[in-house]
Amino acid sequence: MEIRQLVYFNAICLYKKISKAAKACAISPQGLSMAILRLEKELNYKLFERTPLGIVLTPQAEFLLPRAQKIVRLMEECEAYFSKGAEIGKPLSVMFSQGTIEEFAGIPIAKFQERYKDIYLDIRESQDIPCDMAVENQEVELALTVGPVDLDLFDATRLFSSAHALIVHKDHALADRASLSIRELKGLPLVVMRDSTRTYSYLRSLCNQEGFEPIIETFVDNILLLYYLAETNHSVGISTVHLARRLSRPHLRAIPLKDPPMEWNIYMIKRKGSRLSPEAKLFEKTILQHLADQQEQIGADTLPE
Repeated sequence: MEIRQLVYFNAICLYKKISKAAKACAISPQGLSMAILRLEKELNYKLFERTPLGIVLTPQAEFLLPRAQKIVRLMEECEAYFSKGAEIGKPLSVMFSQGTIEEFAGIPIAKFQERYKDIYLDIRESQDIPCDMAVENQEVELALTVGPVDLDLFDATRLFSSAHALIVHKDHALADRASLSIRELKGLPLVVMRDSTRTYSYLRSLCNQEGFEPIIETFVDNILLLYYLAETNHSVGISTVHLARRLSRPHLRAIPLKDPPMEWNIYMIKRKGSRLSPEAKLFEKTILQHLADQQEQIGADTLPE
């Protein structure tokens, strides 16, 4: 089994089409198909089934996928680290739940990289629960994750908060509402981020408290796809008010979910009682300084004239 084969395998799993995967990998479709056939022969199992709806992963491919992704990621991390040269100091691995970089961490990450050029910052992005597990298993010292956080396992600092909102097309029947209650989602087909995110777990919990199970029409891995589906007026999605402002589109409306309030909270977590490395302490300090700067700016903006 070669790294190159795993790269091709990952691409097919992502694009579900040989032609698109081949283009992304800068190889001919025939060359890609031959590489996968050799991989299947080596493993003695078929990895893909071709159907009228596209490529479908076999159970063996489902098993291989997360492991292939990890192997390729680790190889890419090694290549990136050593390409920097021998002057690089100790690497620092930090985990970010999807959306946390865009909503909060982008600026402090840039400041950290500019200020501490001797530290190789290894940025990993995943979903909420894998972020927590990476800290708990000591794969990383720090992570930015989405709450609620288990305070028996982690020391946590809340960094950012935004209300969740229903994203609808301007012609949707609910588009003129100023806000919505959770119970009004009953019977409404929804597009949400993957079910390993806390947004889904939180939504389902609130719906269950109101006596019904949410109808999930589609799970997505990319928030932009959620907005695209809403913009076509085929679906309605769950996002945040803050992100909806940043991804504003003329044909979409964001309706806050307020009864009960449904918030999206970013936390910085570390293992309970852990002692951070000097590099991790510097990163923690950079994040906390950015939080203090934001709070100071909010206070200045609200001062009376």
